[in-house]
Amino acid sequence: MVFIYCKETTPRINYTVHLIFSEVLGISFDITNDLEVFKNSSETKVNYSKSRLLNCLTIDPEGLLDESDLVHHDIKLGKWNNLPIFFNRETGDLPFDLFSAVFYLVSRYEEYLPFRMDTFGRFEADQSLASRGNFLNIPMVDFWCFELAKLLGIYQLCKNILPDHYSFQLTIDIDHAWVYKHKGIFYFTGSFIKNLFSLNFRKMNERIQVYLNRSRDPADTYKYLNKVQIKLSEKIKYFILCGKKDTYDKNIPIRNKNFQKLIKKLDDSSFVGLHPSFASNESFRILEKELHKLVTVLHRKIKISRQHFLKLKLPDTYRNLIRLGIAEDYTMGYSSKTGFRAGIARPFYFYDLYEEKQTSLRIVPFQIMDRTLLSYLNYSPEMAKKEFDYYLKTIKSIGGQFVGLWHNTSLSDFEEWKGWKEVFEYMINLNSINDKVPEA
Repeated sequence: MVFIYCKETTPRINYTVHLIFSEVLGISFDITNDLEVFKNSSETKVNYSKSRLLNCLTIDPEGLLDESDLVHHDIKLGKWNNLPIFFNRETGDLPFDLFSAVFYLVSRYEEYLPFRMDTFGRFEADQSLASRGNFLNIPMVDFWCFELAKLLGIYQLCKNILPDHYSFQLTIDIDHAWVYKHKGIFYFTGSFIKNLFSLNFRKMNERIQVYLNRSRDPADTYKYLNKVQIKLSEKIKYFILCGKKDTYDKNIPIRNKNFQKLIKKLDDSSFVGLHPSFASNESFRILEKELHKLVTVLHRKIKISRQHFLKLKLPDTYRNLIRLGIAEDYTMGYSSKTGFRAGIARPFYFYDLYEEKQTSLRIVPFQIMDRTLLSYLNYSPEMAKKEFDYYLKTIKSIGGQFVGLWHNTSLSDFEEWKGWKEVFEYMINLNSINDKVPEA
């Protein structure tokens, strides 16, 4: 056990200490304000105060965890054991306030402060301290905790930070259930005429072949994914876009019987969650309606979600999900870059900085999205494979969770996604419990 002393406990201190020792390291801990009890303890000890104490490791508090409001901090980066650090301190056994740095990253403190939104109203990667400090591709929280465990001499006891604790989670967003199929005769006719006027004879032929059931719809990768499921220790999680058709929300209506049949089938073999629409991020009523639609189809409570377009506004988005009974959200990641948005490679509980409390919502960060590699980074399939190699090796080294974000359409080997199914299979084979991904 690790025994921690601080002069005064606060909600931020309690949250951070639990995250570091219980969640990341996987070791028991206790925290006290009683200095005499702390001094007389024979446990492994951490002193988180300005007091100079013997026989313990001292971390000098920067002050962030004693605050109860939002303040702009002038952050300067340093180095410790070849790792970037901030909230630097001149006293103590560490050259920085590790606890405050962990809290700053995981609470997404910087996303509550004024920032320049991207085209879709999002906090994007370039705005973050991690990107500006060139450590977005490093799970800083896990690495700092790893070094702390070594300093305390408890590394071998910290089961969560060991490579055997590594896990892989495949997630699939279904923004377009089908490209051509099940969209009705009026849609077929209108699209066919549009292709005719633009002289797109290839698409006209593809549309006819799918309509006549002579070829598979490009987005219909569900049987293939069902075979992939056999290779994985964790069930695939599918996120269904079922919002009203709009500029950025273009799935077929959830009232479509074929769509409902697909959703039920996916739920039988895997986990199905909500993919809240672009529009829902501005309206709780819209979000509530979308959730109700999915609940009506599956006849059960929906517990997982991921925002369409990764639209995330703190704390509003998470508060709305909590209000509707969502237990886990998978939005924590960036569109424009791969990496660790919250600086951590494992799930954690959302801390609401306005209410100053840990909530019931579990945040599951992802590291790589297919669209990021193709459209934002302009990677070739071979370059993408190297990206997966790096993240697998890095996350496994600290016993974290690798979460990949793909779409059913990106596995089609169709148009812009030609060659990317091979990248997907490369990722699956790196994480497979068997030898090889089965043929589609």
